[in-house]
Amino acid sequence: MFRITKGIHIHFAHHVRGHRGACISLHGHTWKLEVTLAAADLDAEGFVVDFAVINREVLKPAHLLLDHALAIGEATWGETRAELAALGTKLVDSRKETMGDRGELQAHLTEPLGGARNELPGDMKVAVFPFAPTSETLAKWLYDVAVQKLSDGRVQVVNARVFEALRPVETYAEYAP
Repeated sequence: MFRITKGIHIHFAHHVRGHRGACISLHGHTWKLEVTLAAADLDAEGFVVDFAVINREVLKPAHLLLDHALAIGEATWGETRAELAALGTKLVDSRKETMGDRGELQAHLTEPLGGARNELPGDMKVAVFPFAPTSETLAKWLYDVAVQKLSDGRVQVVNARVFEALRPVETYAEYAP
């Protein structure tokens, strides 16, 4: 069995709804998202899957969704969208002081990815998930996206990992069926 793993680093903040500890506050990490694929046989080019395909189909769209965004769940979005729009407007308006205008919108997804989507309240980038975005739930989400985009009769998704921290030690959640 051949196995390959490809990952990407993404900077984003999140809120863990109902958390009994510090993660109730908005906070961010430098995350690493990683997918492992396997196949008993290689394709005609000698690959399980070309790394460029994993990047194009799974990792780059995940990066576009999450990069410099606030990741929240649907319930939190429903309760805070008006407040986030007011906050986003104030934050983005601060560009007028340095740039003279509000500048351009951040790069974002225009279509949903695995049930997650971008919203732009007040032009601030928010990634809305159908669940509270913990490392564990994001690992399952990433796995499901990879299965949808890359699995076929020859290739299977082995697991997905979501790293919340890489230093001083790695801290990650993994999902595998």
